[in-house]
Amino acid sequence: MSKAKGQGKDGEEGTGFSDRELQESHNSKQGASSLFLPFFLSLMLFAWLTWGGISISVDANGFALHPDREMTPEELAAREARTKARMAEQLYVTYCGACHQPHGKGIAGTYPPLDGSNWVDNGKRIASMTYVGLIGKIEVLGQVYDNPSGMPAIAKTANLKPEQIASIINYVRGSWSNADKKYPEVSVEEIQASEKELGDRDKPWTPEELLEKYPFGGASE
Repeated sequence: MSKAKGQGKDGEEGTGFSDRELQESHNSKQGASSLFLPFFLSLMLFAWLTWGGISISVDANGFALHPDREMTPEELAAREARTKARMAEQLYVTYCGACHQPHGKGIAGTYPPLDGSNWVDNGKRIASMTYVGLIGKIEVLGQVYDNPSGMPAIAKTANLKPEQIASIINYVRGSWSNADKKYPEVSVEEIQASEKELGDRDKPWTPEELLEKYPFGGASE
């Protein structure tokens, strides 16, 4: 008589599964184990790449992953330059961007461009305009601009400090195509000297007056 199903070879009770079922179960467990290792390695690789990306991004923005490590003089200088540039751009966009536009190209027929304009080749000329303004027809890059309201004395109307005026002027002279001309930076002391030279004047410049005092082709201060 054949042995009852479920009994082992020696007559002991078995597991209740056939050899085929046991083999399939074993193969299934082996497959799960073989999939776990590649998944674990992929997870570790993803974590490493993510951390590396954070490290690169943080270092590029001037922060240190290790607060105990002191930044080198070069890193400090680079961070300071980035901060200064962001502040100058923000000042320009806030006080000049509505008319001359963030890209420095102005608005046709009304507000002249600053990008590529020879009107910005003299720092004292620009400083004088910011303090008392400008009124009258002005030609820039071959185009005539005639805004009846003229340019406001933005330094006074916005109560800008000499440091802020210098930042705006240096931003304009160092941005867009103006950067190719490598204008020297205007100092805060030069802005203060321009303000002192103007004295109590509050009458806007005319283009003719301004160019008589600061002609094109003069020193690019």
